[in-house]
Amino acid sequence: MNVLMLEWDSFGQEYIYQAFKDQGCAVEIYPWPFGAEDMRENPELEKALKEKVKRGGYDFVFSLNFFPVAAKVCFECGVTYVSWVYDTPYLLLYSKHIQYETNIVYLFDKSLYKEFRNRQLNNVYYLPMAAPVEVYDRVKVEKESFCSDISFVGSTYQENRQDFFALIENANPYVKGYLDAIINMQKEVYGSFFLDKVLSEPILRELQNICPIPKGEDEWESDEWLYANYFLARKLTGLQRMEILQMLSENHRLSVYTPENVKELGIWSKGPVDYISEMPQIFKGSKINLNMTLRSIQSGIPLRAMDIMGCGGFLLTNYQADFEEYFEAGVDYVYYTDNEDLLYKVDYYLEHEEERKQIALNGYHKVQANHTYKHRVQTILQMVRNR
Repeated sequence: MNVLMLEWDSFGQEYIYQAFKDQGCAVEIYPWPFGAEDMRENPELEKALKEKVKRGGYDFVFSLNFFPVAAKVCFECGVTYVSWVYDTPYLLLYSKHIQYETNIVYLFDKSLYKEFRNRQLNNVYYLPMAAPVEVYDRVKVEKESFCSDISFVGSTYQENRQDFFALIENANPYVKGYLDAIINMQKEVYGSFFLDKVLSEPILRELQNICPIPKGEDEWESDEWLYANYFLARKLTGLQRMEILQMLSENHRLSVYTPENVKELGIWSKGPVDYISEMPQIFKGSKINLNMTLRSIQSGIPLRAMDIMGCGGFLLTNYQADFEEYFEAGVDYVYYTDNEDLLYKVDYYLEHEEERKQIALNGYHKVQANHTYKHRVQTILQMVRNR
């Protein structure tokens, strides 16, 4: 098959490219200006892509994440457009252009997949994330500094760009108190996301006055969804991650790899790490790898969790329902239910080395057998062939 792949600074694109090649596809890379140009309405970009697609004789166009401009062009050219969305929340997904019959859209969060199917979008499918196990198998831990009892790789969401919450300081005390209350409620509940459902009309009007969010003509997401997923869920995730990291750092050897400066919060960060060359070494060298899922991911298995298991690392994560479909808790990975349970399981698995190593090995074999980029590309190609 001939594939035109839209290339941008995304995780895993080199692994997908190689998987397509290994399946006998001819893959041509097309530089894609995501982050630099408008992905909803962009006549110049549409014209350039349309000329490329018409001349190329491609069986389908592929991208990581969904782009309305690409969907529109492929529809007009009568060419299949396959996208695999790994970001959540992802605003561009809520576009009128998603409905085209030429689209095949894969989502890694089953709850989100069900939401879109309930809207009669039958070109949306569920596809979990993957790990390049064959690449990770070649990685050796080269630095002692990458070895730790517990490690966390990711954002703490303490960025200065949380302008929304600076603006909230101008809101009346009732609104601030209400938002704090619903965030604290959601903090105690995994497996169900309800922040968008408890934003009452008066609260929503106040948020719209304080922090109005303009929408494009093709957008159809609700304001409740926007405020809950882009702001409140992000704030909640930051609060939870900092609370847990501070708790663990008191009595454990904890390594945190994050781009944010969190020293003043009592946590020493080793800074960001390279996704390809350094992150696998951390997962292999850590006794326990901690995953704390962004709360807007309702049930999906995060890419980070697949990477940990694909490296043969021991995964300790919050509860996410999609794990149950492919992995067995306590056998392939371990999940915690609250902070007390997290502390207990950290201490237990640090003390029970053989059990910990066996669970890590079981998770690795499950990913190796069923969740590599080869498996995902085979699923994609079969879907395209069956159209």
